[in-house]
Amino acid sequence: MKYSGKTATAIITYPENKILLIKRSTLPFVGYWALPGGRSELEESAEQTALRETKEETGLDVAIVRKVGEYHEQGVQAGVEYNYYATCFLTKPVGGEVKKQETEIAEIKLFSLSALPELAFEHIQMVKDCVATVMRK
Repeated sequence: MKYSGKTATAIITYPENKILLIKRSTLPFVGYWALPGGRSELEESAEQTALRETKEETGLDVAIVRKVGEYHEQGVQAGVEYNYYATCFLTKPVGGEVKKQETEIAEIKLFSLSALPELAFEHIQMVKDCVATVMRK
């Protein structure tokens, strides 16, 4: 099985340097804590993808604060090949209620940046870049 294309993720920030993470229940990232996000639909911008996917996966409406960076994620995980071009955005919640998507998300939880769980390998650098360049005061 192969997954490829353009994706977008959102780092949803809260006071006291906390971020919202999801634990996926679908291949190839079953059981990993990760950022909300997913594949772009035809002619959808990275910003539109991040907003749509975040709403679908967490129930939250978010506002984009700024772009964290662009990444190329490639490898094999759980026997699944992936080759994504991802854009990551720093966001903040502006509405909605936290409610996990039943078909793809196993769990949603708020974590302190000083005590993050093991992240899905493709999102480690995104969070590091966010902490290093955006969230430090």
